[in-house]
Amino acid sequence: MRAWIGRLARARDERRDGGFSLLEVMVGAGLMSVVMAVATGGLVSMYHTTDLTESAALTQTSLTASFNKLDREVRYAYRVNAEYSTGNSFAIDYVIPDTDNNMLCVQLSLPKAGGTLMRRQWPQSATGSHPSAKSGGVAFDIAPATKDANGNPVNPFARKAPDAESNYDRLNIKVNSTVGQSAAYGTTRTFDLTFTALNTLAATTALNCDKG
Repeated sequence: MRAWIGRLARARDERRDGGFSLLEVMVGAGLMSVVMAVATGGLVSMYHTTDLTESAALTQTSLTASFNKLDREVRYAYRVNAEYSTGNSFAIDYVIPDTDNNMLCVQLSLPKAGGTLMRRQWPQSATGSHPSAKSGGVAFDIAPATKDANGNPVNPFARKAPDAESNYDRLNIKVNSTVGQSAAYGTTRTFDLTFTALNTLAATTALNCDKG
């Protein structure tokens, strides 16, 4: 009896020390691969979402700062002129004084297909082709926010003349901005902004701008 019990114990010890079979190793490796793939995918997705959120926040902050700067400029405008089209772009202009109280024309333009919101400045007594004219980008990845019945973009700029609602000229801008790393992953936000020219003077042709 003791001999039989001894043999049983030795057999149990031998099985305990026998390790894993090849099949068990392969099954374990397969399960580990699945777990690692799921974990890696989750980490990549998390970091990708974080990057997009951070990018969107930075872009949003930059865009808001650009529009705030534009608001401060239009506030001192003497006149906002009617919106118009020029070539493949929509545009509008207004007249502001410089530090010496000389009149300057400022034109805002945006490609009809969308792109960069541009600002161009020149002496109001001259034309847009004057050698001293300066151009620069205000905001990027911008597009007209509305379309007509035929699907064509509508001018995103509009002048609101003094009326019962306000005694001042106002400049309305309605655009879409793709916020994020790219159009494929970003989110689109519509901006419908109205800037008021608090220095509005009586409408006269002397405050028109010659685009040249």
